[in-house]
Amino acid sequence: RFTKLVPAGSLWSQEVPVAVPPCPEKMEVTNECCGICLGEWADPVELPCGHTFCADCLSGWKSKYLYSLHHQDQRGRRCPLCRGTIPPSRDQIASIKMTKMVMKECFDKSDPRYESCARDVKEFEAEFGEDWEDTAIEYDNDGISLPLYIVNAMKSRNSRTVLQWLGRGNIKDRVNAKGGSIGNMGLLITAAMCEEYDLVNFLLLNGADANIINAAGLSVLTSLSYGMSGDFFKAIKILLSWGAELIVRGRQMTSQELKQLVVLNVREGNTAVANLISSELGGRRCKIVSTPNTLHDLVGKTCVVERHIKESGQYEVTVEFTNESLLLGADNLERCDRTPRDPGYFVECKNNRLIRRDFKSNEECRAFIANLGADEVGSAEADPDAEARAERAAADLLAELGLDDLEDPSTNATMKGAQSALPAGKKKKRGGKKKGRRRGESEFKHSGYARNARTEEHGSGLG
Repeated sequence: RFTKLVPAGSLWSQEVPVAVPPCPEKMEVTNECCGICLGEWADPVELPCGHTFCADCLSGWKSKYLYSLHHQDQRGRRCPLCRGTIPPSRDQIASIKMTKMVMKECFDKSDPRYESCARDVKEFEAEFGEDWEDTAIEYDNDGISLPLYIVNAMKSRNSRTVLQWLGRGNIKDRVNAKGGSIGNMGLLITAAMCEEYDLVNFLLLNGADANIINAAGLSVLTSLSYGMSGDFFKAIKILLSWGAELIVRGRQMTSQELKQLVVLNVREGNTAVANLISSELGGRRCKIVSTPNTLHDLVGKTCVVERHIKESGQYEVTVEFTNESLLLGADNLERCDRTPRDPGYFVECKNNRLIRRDFKSNEECRAFIANLGADEVGSAEADPDAEARAERAAADLLAELGLDDLEDPSTNATMKGAQSALPAGKKKKRGGKKKGRRRGESEFKHSGYARNARTEEHGSGLG
């Protein structure tokens, strides 16, 4: 603590404490202390200069996402302790790669959007130079890269290839894999954009993060709610029932940003989406905690909110398993998001095909999943080496077919068995499947991926 002396004879003749920034030398001595918040590290991130900060603190000082109009003042910021250079993050690199692809493949040079893309690339390279690939900051250790051939397979509605890829590793990791060449979008949003709803449910049932964010810091729900290249109402309803949230730049959307998004959807004619996202329980799976006098037998049942009726303040809901339609108030409902243990339905993979199972009650569904889990554990204990043998066989087969380069080499060493994900047909031989060779990123030219990514990063108006 530093003080200064007030001259004698002044009104206050005493030592007055003065707040000063921490001394860099002293900060280096303190172990596990963030130089920004002065607390213990939370998700520590180390800079090339050797100083370490909390991930959120560092991103608050200099955003790990591409700069929006409201964050231009962060451009060029350096280490707050030693003024050392702060390299770009993986999200920034993924965003600029997507921007380059959009600029080259989707816009004519006379298009104003081309000029905007070119300006973003120029500003990025002016700040970080052109050789930034190997200097990126690692904010997390996701580690799993989504191969381009899997994205192309998804775009071609070839779910079989996608399921085969999921089955060659730890599905709990692979369902959250991200594609660095497509703005860190993952399987969940690509499946939703391609209207592969069974695959969306399958991914969520196997641990996919409903709030996974892309390189622009947007969640899947936020990205789909822009709706610029399609009608994603059904996918949005699925995600809402699984607890998805509206996230921008890695944080919860503010009320003002939500209003802007609702207005955008109304202007685009997506009034049903606007109705869902504008209300607290819109699209959510809920438990009925109380009912009007004549409907006591429904207490404890689950339902899905279809829409909000502004005039009465009530919600129109559909009771699960009976499809009975009711009007209930917010005080009659309690949010009850789907989880892999309590989904209300089940989608399984057999012979690389998805099969949906519906049940008569939540109890029946939970019992089925509990029994399935017990069977899987028993199978794993019976032959603990079977998984490794199957992995080696798959790698050998890919090498024979000349397809081993399609797999991200960094993932094979860490991927271990997907027995729990694919209860049947886990390790089928893949003879003769030679489609899916690596193709150029121009495949996205007419797919809608590029349009959505561009809208997310610069056209949303959301912080």
